[in-house]
Amino acid sequence: MRRKTWIIAVAIMLLGGALAGGLYWRWANSPRYALQQAALALQARDMDKFFKYLKLKDILSDFVESCSKDLEVPTDQQADEWSKLCRQLGRKFAHVLLPKLFEAFESQIRGVVERYLLRLDNSQILVIAAAATVAQIDSQGDEAGVILTDPKTKDTLRFHMRRQPNHGTWQIVSVNYADLKRFSKREFHP
Repeated sequence: MRRKTWIIAVAIMLLGGALAGGLYWRWANSPRYALQQAALALQARDMDKFFKYLKLKDILSDFVESCSKDLEVPTDQQADEWSKLCRQLGRKFAHVLLPKLFEAFESQIRGVVERYLLRLDNSQILVIAAAATVAQIDSQGDEAGVILTDPKTKDTLRFHMRRQPNHGTWQIVSVNYADLKRFSKREFHP
């Protein structure tokens, strides 16, 4: 009878361990985990680890694409053929030139972002960590839409994350342009 009890106890422990391991693996491979790790890296001022969760090239590319929409002619106005041709050439030129510019200025762009982040005080970093913990995340396969809400102002920052196929890490690949414009006006224009 005693042996039977031990076998049942070991089986329950093995099942419990397997279940706990599976749940941990699922959590450690989720967008929320990536957000929390980025927030922890920010708290530790470990910028190399923080940038592991951002794909700057994709973010910048999406930003330029979104900026170009600001230059489009409103639907209630007619654009002449010359304007249409210039816009098409400008887009093609930007798509060819943007990767080269990013390669040339990647370290400068990263430096600007780093300097801004390193100037944040502890209370601002805690707000970011809290927002990451309670973020709204809509995951569908290897893609996730994320909404961070500032607990004080109730402002939102929406962005898109993607699981990277080569290492499984979730990275931010685009940021909502309107939210970014609002944020930059608040932070950089008194």
